[in-house]
Amino acid sequence: MRILLLLIALLLLGCQRPPEDLDSLIQRSRAGEGRALELLVQRLGQEVSEQRDRAYKALIELGRPAVPLLLARLPQLGGEELEYCVAVLGNLRAEEAVAPLGAMLRGRTEPRRQIAAWALGEIGGEGSVAPLILALEDENEQVRRAATRALVKLNRSAVPRLLETLPRLAPQGQGAAIRALGDIGDGRALESLLAAARGPVRGEALLALGKLKDSRAEATLIAALSDADWNNRLHAVMALGTAGSQKAVPSLETSLNDEVEVVREWSARTLEILTGKRHGYLNSRGEETAPYSLYH
Repeated sequence: MRILLLLIALLLLGCQRPPEDLDSLIQRSRAGEGRALELLVQRLGQEVSEQRDRAYKALIELGRPAVPLLLARLPQLGGEELEYCVAVLGNLRAEEAVAPLGAMLRGRTEPRRQIAAWALGEIGGEGSVAPLILALEDENEQVRRAATRALVKLNRSAVPRLLETLPRLAPQGQGAAIRALGDIGDGRALESLLAAARGPVRGEALLALGKLKDSRAEATLIAALSDADWNNRLHAVMALGTAGSQKAVPSLETSLNDEVEVVREWSARTLEILTGKRHGYLNSRGEETAPYSLYH
């Protein structure tokens, strides 16, 4: 009986087709063979990383024909295979993927969902903005960062929705939205950032105001050099260097005497940026010191 079972097992194994050769799949996919392309998409789940990477690059090269197959597999996937599948869709700028990728972000159950935020930034379009703004309040910091970078990539097209949504976001989401607005540098954000500079995300708003390089923000930034919170004073000093505000020089010279060493150091650094002259500050030992070069 055991011999019979062994023979049956060997027979079944012999009937199984060996896995398709990857080079053959790529060549046949290039020739337009649908079944080969389907099998190539499945190779994104290959355990051997070298083969998975080759399949990934080949699918990007093959382009649009792979999109429907990738979308069909998307709901079934997790882990690295999901990442590779989403990455191909992002690289192909597949607009059809916006809805499922947005759903992935809204669901907040997929542990690697930051890849969906990245892909939406690559794909672009108005449909990508709303789910990315929602992701700014995600509990996962990596997702928030990926969503912020994606919104910056979308640039000016993301600004109207960001400004509309900003007051309704929780402080954590507001901070991320403000960072995006600062990096985009659109003057339409000025009034909203001035308002945010009076709220719980004051420090982030001050930094973003500096990036706008708008003279109408100078008074707010200079006034913040006297803020009770040293973090806000520091952010104001840094923002004034970014803004290039010559009017701030006298106030920054006063900030060289701030009680917090890092504020004194950044005041010296910002004065060097604005005046083109060397400035020192007193370190914690009371010694006159040049600010550390950020490009050292």
